Amino acid sequence: MHNVNWERHARMLATTLEESGDLTSSRLREAVISTPRHVFLPHYFEASGGSPTLWVERKDTDGDAWLSPIYSNTTLVTELDPKTAKQVEGGWNGHPTSSSTQPGLVVRMLEALGIRPEHDVLDAGLGTAYQAALIAHCLRDSHQLTAGDIGTTEPAHKRLDELGYSPTVIRADATKWDWKRQFDRIVFSFGLPRVTDSIRWAVAPGGRIIANIFGPISSGLVVLDAKKKGALEGPFLKRGGSFMPARHEQQDMPQADLSSTAEGWTDVPLADFGNHHFLFLLAAHLPGVNLQFGTDGGRTTRRLVLPDGRWGEAVYTRQEGARPVFREQGESVWEDVERVWTWWADNGRPHWDKFGLTVGNDGTHRLWYRSPEGDSWVLR
Repeated sequence: MHNVNWERHARMLATTLEESGDLTSSRLREAVISTPRHVFLPHYFEASGGSPTLWVERKDTDGDAWLSPIYSNTTLVTELDPKTAKQVEGGWNGHPTSSSTQPGLVVRMLEALGIRPEHDVLDAGLGTAYQAALIAHCLRDSHQLTAGDIGTTEPAHKRLDELGYSPTVIRADATKWDWKRQFDRIVFSFGLPRVTDSIRWAVAPGGRIIANIFGPISSGLVVLDAKKKGALEGPFLKRGGSFMPARHEQQDMPQADLSSTAEGWTDVPLADFGNHHFLFLLAAHLPGVNLQFGTDGGRTTRRLVLPDGRWGEAVYTRQEGARPVFREQGESVWEDVERVWTWWADNGRPHWDKFGLTVGNDGTHRLWYRSPEGDSWVLR
């Protein structure tokens, strides 16, 4: 692995990212060219089709079949859920739980952060540490970087050390950690349902964070600048970025009262459940919601499931002129869906970059349309 001729591949990757518009600054370009991504990916899993997906493990012994994808603009799965992963003929079946983020998304986020050499930076979601290496290259001294992950950090820390970087590396849930210092810039490499008090406190006055907020069905990237009295505020970017949701320390989830049921007609079209911008608004108003696709006796269903057990679904038939119906278990699921969809449709079906977020110094989240003074909603 150490004799790999990777420099040419890294230059080609930098060119690809420049052509896509993701990479714009000379300092970050130099970081991409100078960072051997393969060092951080001694193995990964490549999708090989099938249902369930067949994952083929790639290692450095696979030569170019291992190396070429590493220096492409591709997300690479690095871990399958050990509780469910099963070795089968030709590879593995399992659910991905960790990945090395697509380089284009990594550099796009770092460009939006505007990291300067003198900044103190928090990389919340260390993962393989490739992103941490890019950040360290952009700083005056790698001691200015703190990186954390809820999973094991030793292999990533060792790889950074081999490249001559010495950041502070901690094993922690970054959404809850009691930070002893504040940071000028913070980047999250996992999906955040909300900005916690711990995160808000960690942003230094005049600082900035970038994160994939709401999830797991949305992929809006928000840039939040620290305002007076500890509030954070900023817009969602035009180009989103999807991350795996945050892995939290084990906690009990309170269950809702599911004795209430309801059904009726709905006006939400089937096609709109495939619109990322509508799903973004749904995710904002229904924290932690998941979308399930299915069929019911030849009919098509779209079911929204909340972490507390409540659910609501729309049922569509192929019969011409037939109006879709909804049914739900637990209070207010479909009422919220209809309310969000009606506003979105009445306002021209806006994209997520027409919205912004304010996180108050009391932790209140307020989603706004076009400007902080425009239409807005206080989120649960």
